[in-house]
Amino acid sequence: MKFPKKYRSKPKILLTSLIDIVFLLLVFFLLTSSFVDQQGVSITVPEVEIEGTDLLPEIAISIDEQGIIYFNGEMVNEETLLNLLKIQLKDSPNQHVAIRADRHALYNSIVRVIDIAKSAGVKNFLLITERH
Repeated sequence: MKFPKKYRSKPKILLTSLIDIVFLLLVFFLLTSSFVDQQGVSITVPEVEIEGTDLLPEIAISIDEQGIIYFNGEMVNEETLLNLLKIQLKDSPNQHVAIRADRHALYNSIVRVIDIAKSAGVKNFLLITERH
């Protein structure tokens, strides 16, 4: 007795769904990653345990180790900082201001910059840190 041969087809792996999933993962990681890097002064900011928002405002104030103040990357004195903040806040008074201070900067210089910003009308501050 002769049995008919069974032709087995080889299993096929459909790559379309795999490619779709990989593409979605790529898009997800690109959208959730932060590529914002502020140029200018080299400052070592303090580290924190909990990560905050990744959105940075247009106004950035930096304070280096010696207490020198930088407004959007340019060195300024306290009077100039006050005037520049007033000009920036004239059109949109609810802007956030990012303050990046070196971890070795004197506490007094950081508080002084916050006081200047408050007197210019800033209501929302972001203190920039690094996650460790």
